[in-house]
Amino acid sequence: MLIVEYIDETFEGPPILPKDPYDRAIARFWVKFLEHQVAAAGKNIFLKGEEQEKEKEEACEMLKILDNELKDKKFFVGDKFGFADIAANVVGFWLGVFEEASGVALITREKISNLYAWRDEYINCAQNKEYLPLRDELHAHFQARFSAASK
Repeated sequence: MLIVEYIDETFEGPPILPKDPYDRAIARFWVKFLEHQVAAAGKNIFLKGEEQEKEKEEACEMLKILDNELKDKKFFVGDKFGFADIAANVVGFWLGVFEEASGVALITREKISNLYAWRDEYINCAQNKEYLPLRDELHAHFQARFSAASK
């Protein structure tokens, strides 16, 4: 995320970090939360075994915090795609691929609706969509890995 901040400060184009100091601090807070709390909670969620249920519960608690933050918002800091949304790539794109490939569902429309809606917005966002990896190829790759790990 330091590189993203450097790009924002150095090059011309639409701002990545909000201009307002308070909003900028909020964006940085959510980046730290995503990097430390969410990543740590979901580290072993897709492994099989006894620890999976405990890991799943911890991950869901972190996802509920994100879900609450996104209530009545299109993106993490208002209605503009930005810094915190970029940091949430693991939740916005990769988690969905992992869920599909492993069969472990964490984000559902019924239980975590705001984050579910944000994920759809994230994947289809014009600033983001063309730069995401090909989902079908990733799905096939991770499905093979999860299948091999469970044998």
